[in-house]
Amino acid sequence: MDVSMWLRPWHMPSLLLHLTAIERLAANPGELPEDFARALSEDLAYARFGAALPDLPLCEGVRGGLRACYSGQDWPHFARLYHEKAPVGMGLKMAELVAAGALVGTEAGLALLAGYFTHLSLDRALHPRVDSLVIRHRRRGEHALVAHRQIEWTQTLFYLRELHGVDLVGSPRLRSKFEVTKSAGFPVKGIGRGIYELVRLASQETLQEAPTKQQVDGWARGLYLAGLYLSSPLGRMRALPAWSQLSFQELYRNDTFDFAAEVELAVDQARAVLRRLLAYMARGIFTPRARARFLEEFPEGTIGACAA
Repeated sequence: MDVSMWLRPWHMPSLLLHLTAIERLAANPGELPEDFARALSEDLAYARFGAALPDLPLCEGVRGGLRACYSGQDWPHFARLYHEKAPVGMGLKMAELVAAGALVGTEAGLALLAGYFTHLSLDRALHPRVDSLVIRHRRRGEHALVAHRQIEWTQTLFYLRELHGVDLVGSPRLRSKFEVTKSAGFPVKGIGRGIYELVRLASQETLQEAPTKQQVDGWARGLYLAGLYLSSPLGRMRALPAWSQLSFQELYRNDTFDFAAEVELAVDQARAVLRRLLAYMARGIFTPRARARFLEEFPEGTIGACAA
């Protein structure tokens, strides 16, 4: 077995960045519609769930939570579906269900939607920039996806250090970012039935298949365990190495690229998408023509960098 595969921060960069970004949006709503700003204030845990949702299948169970930190395992079936088949369409279906007052409270539903569409906005804005860095910095013989994840992880750690003034990996302060239910601590009961039904119905109609509640509960528990690990002293093994200053200049900030500014721009783009989404929901007319108008401004397409 290639031991180095267990030392790579494989899937966690995307998760940790999305969980951080939705907190940034909640703390700085800016021109975000008041309905969304209030929902983020009241139900941030559900916003984290929405922000993590496309990546959550990577975390199922104890092994999944830990492997999300280290391993290069194949992408689980629902992770591929959520990234590749119709991510915008699934978000629109969830929005329609929330607008109809189904399954969850309005604020909880809006918080989840804010997180979900922030995830989509960040992936679409940042991944092309990372891909260009992969071309320049990928080592001979290194798989492009491995290089992509390594660069994402380094950028995410620099971003957290800049935001908080300290390295959060290995610190208990990191743990709360991984809580996606309203109850603090390990989600023994999993997610609420209403949140699950929102995901199930949107998945079933958009993708023609849906996870069971047991699966989604396992995803949430695995995510919490990943956060527990990264916030423990053992998590410090994933912190930035002493020689990382060169990586800062090459990968994070230089004369032609500023990762923090790119994240803020992507979050601002998420605000614009959420303004359009709220208008779509307010009309209450969910015809193919209405969907097509939304998709003209925020087109369908894949998100993320999936394994082949």
